Amino acid sequence: KAPASVTARPETATATAPAPKPFVPAIPAQQTAMELPGQETVMPAEAPWRIAGEVFHTYIICEDGSENLWLIDKHAAHERINFDRLKAAQEPPMRQTLLAPIPVELSREDAAAILENLPLLEGLGFACEDFGDGTVLLRRVPADIAPEDAGAGLAELAGHLLEGRTLAPESLRDELLHTVACKAAIKAGYHTQPREREALVREVLTRDDLKYCPHGRPICITLTQKQLEKQFKRI
Repeated sequence: KAPASVTARPETATATAPAPKPFVPAIPAQQTAMELPGQETVMPAEAPWRIAGEVFHTYIICEDGSENLWLIDKHAAHERINFDRLKAAQEPPMRQTLLAPIPVELSREDAAAILENLPLLEGLGFACEDFGDGTVLLRRVPADIAPEDAGAGLAELAGHLLEGRTLAPESLRDELLHTVACKAAIKAGYHTQPREREALVREVLTRDDLKYCPHGRPICITLTQKQLEKQFKRI
């Protein structure tokens, strides 16, 4: 007799178990909402890897069907993705207006560097003004940066502006973007939602250019099954 929750008639209901699959897609396939006449719905191919988990809320563990294991630093990966996006953007990033402006206390030299470069900072998503005596009032910040991180981010930008006085404009802009990308990235030690992990893994494992974060740290470490088994003296 079929359970009460099954609507099919007992004589036609079946209870066959689905065949197991070795890997699941990193992001569930989404079927298109509408199919035009004469067209076929093309479903995304399943990802050739599986996310096995995350350790220390910092490193994502993945495996594939070719006996490879990846450890991905989620902060470094997200920082590099942010940097590439910001560098390629033709328009300033989206900004958020702070409900309460944030006073950022700086040295007089750092404050002067900020106030001398207000148009450049506007292009990065920061809007600030002189509040007197070395304090800068921060009114708007990039939408990706949490307000509690904005003050530290502005202080870092001031340091880059001072150090970059001899740099070419493009090199200085890259240095500033490094800071913005870092402050907007997922923090090591923070809990990450499954879909955030899936999106990061897909970027890292499908892009050949994602090797290092803007500060030069590796994004991903790869181990083969044989290398792992040697550590346990299985081979």
